[in-house]
Amino acid sequence: MALRLLANRRLLSTCATRCYAAGADFLKDVPLKNRDGNVNAADLKDKAVILYFSAGWCPHCRLFTPKLKKWYESAAKKEGVEIVWISRDREAEHQVEYYEKALPNVPYIPFGDKHIKEFLEKYAVKTIPQARLVNSKGEVVEAEARNKIQVRDVSLFFLFGLYFNVVRT
Repeated sequence: MALRLLANRRLLSTCATRCYAAGADFLKDVPLKNRDGNVNAADLKDKAVILYFSAGWCPHCRLFTPKLKKWYESAAKKEGVEIVWISRDREAEHQVEYYEKALPNVPYIPFGDKHIKEFLEKYAVKTIPQARLVNSKGEVVEAEARNKIQVRDVSLFFLFGLYFNVVRT
């Protein structure tokens, strides 16, 4: 019994330091689209957000994106996670083609939007593919989200620990 209480205490302590507010307040002025049309950042208010940086011309992205799609469709979507795709494609046509062919129906920033460059700088994206779990202010909670998704094909709790005990604000 004492061990169980100690374990629960550690769990609560860990949760207190690792839980975060869900949402995408930092995306409120960013144009977002998906296959159904425009997406409002307010639609993401109760979701954990992962920013995914990739491109159709990138061989590593073409290898990782199917794993991300499978993970999203089998676990992430059900557990309140949304991926926002930020493309590094060099032409609008290539962005749309890769999105339609490879990605799940997640929000993305349209080609040429100024926020793409801002996010690349803010999140220090030097190579792709990259994925960052962020909080409602856009602060990085987990910089190595891509590696965790790639290595394991399990539920979010096991991938990110208690990050997904989302505190709704």
